[in-house]
Amino acid sequence: MLRLVIAWPAVSLGIAMLLKARLGVAPFDVLNTGVARVVGASFALVYLGVSLLFYAIGMLLGGRAGWASVVGTFVIGPLIGVFRSALPEPGTIIARSVMMVAASLILATAVCLVITTELGAGPTEVLMLGLIRRNVPIVAARWITDGVPLVIGALLGGAVGIATVIFAFALGPLIKFGLSVLRYTPPHDTNPLALAAID
Repeated sequence: MLRLVIAWPAVSLGIAMLLKARLGVAPFDVLNTGVARVVGASFALVYLGVSLLFYAIGMLLGGRAGWASVVGTFVIGPLIGVFRSALPEPGTIIARSVMMVAASLILATAVCLVITTELGAGPTEVLMLGLIRRNVPIVAARWITDGVPLVIGALLGGAVGIATVIFAFALGPLIKFGLSVLRYTPPHDTNPLALAAID
């Protein structure tokens, strides 16, 4: 529970910092900003809808959501707005770059904390865990779950920038490292019969 209490605000803070840095957002939020732009809905509302879609796909692949997935989705969306209002606007490219790097590290740490609770991960993480359950390596699974929303979001006019590219490539190795530090191995199936049971 302590890890969740730390991780939820950290995720919200990291996303808000990326938005404030104006160097591009996380790949998942490229999709959110793109959809928000096309449909004219608020970022928080789109975040909720896209999150539910990712949960559904991830669970179909064998990823495990939990009560914390649901609560976290409703907590994180509004908190992003709170942090965006509270954070100062970085004036120089150096300040924006520092904010972007700090946001990436905060998000990677928060993701690892949430996953290791096994109480219910976030939408991108449930999809990532579903791919890992299908024996996709951690880094490759993260690249897929970041790459797909990045491409779709970019086509919809989402907020893509240098931070997006760095984030997409760096988060997979960072998560793998963080999980190893926390001595956590995501569940996966090597038995074909077990994989068939998921289907």
